[in-house]
Amino acid sequence: IWMLKRIDASQVRIGMFVEAVEGLWQDPLLSKRRFSLRREVDAAKIRKCGTASVVINTSKGLDTNGLPGRDIEIDIQAARETVQKSVQVLDEAFARLRNGDAISVAHVAPVISSVSKSMEENPSVFLNVTRLKSKDEVTFLHSISVSALMILFSRHLGLDEQTVQLLGTAGLLHDVGKLEIPLEVLNKAGPLEKDEITLIRGHPEKGHAFLSRQEGMSEIVLDVCLNHHERIDGKGYPHRLSGRELSLHARIATICDVYDAITSVRSYKAAWNASEALKWMFGNEGHFDRRLLKKFALCLSVASVT
Repeated sequence: IWMLKRIDASQVRIGMFVEAVEGLWQDPLLSKRRFSLRREVDAAKIRKCGTASVVINTSKGLDTNGLPGRDIEIDIQAARETVQKSVQVLDEAFARLRNGDAISVAHVAPVISSVSKSMEENPSVFLNVTRLKSKDEVTFLHSISVSALMILFSRHLGLDEQTVQLLGTAGLLHDVGKLEIPLEVLNKAGPLEKDEITLIRGHPEKGHAFLSRQEGMSEIVLDVCLNHHERIDGKGYPHRLSGRELSLHARIATICDVYDAITSVRSYKAAWNASEALKWMFGNEGHFDRRLLKKFALCLSVASVT
């Protein structure tokens, strides 16, 4: 159901979905028909351009009253279907790896396509649907959620769409090394034993080894898989990299990975909301790239993630 509305450029705000900007086409942003307004700088650019009117689609973004123009239940049901299908595809891909068979980006491409579309339509709804993770699906749903967050954040940062899609793939495959860790260890409610900690901390290298054997695997995907548990202060693992040794892609992944982990409902813990999670992350000195974390907080605000 499309609900189009022509509004004055002065009414434009973040969260709207623009179908067309009428009267000004020399700007690269404004020349793109159909895009979601994710950054205040872009909204301000449209407001100041003196254009006569803007056509917005309230079925895919905010209306002039700041509220979604469609029944939220439509988006919830669509998100549930996307998640269910994505879990099935990811389960099949991971099963191939368990059996020693090869996989490629093509095996998970349908998931990336579906998740990418969901994050354009209603990111808040999609992320909320993935937050409740059962014992058996925790790795799959966490991977899907991290993929979604990385797509959302990298678009907010203005990265090119090819890189956005690769980062989405990286998020989907970043924990593939956990395939060799027993569920009773992954889902243990109490403190981990020393050997269990060692086992879990080995998953980035195991995953990197898995993916390195796959033909045509992107360096971005391999980088994220290996380094998503590194820290800016060098106290992470597996190689205690720090500062400039960490790529932008790995820094993005670290933020998205931790954020999803602490905002998800699990059998042994309650979920934090976005505000609680970000407060903890900003207080965890040395773990994250703080400049990037500030941009991530703004990204969530723009996307109305709670």
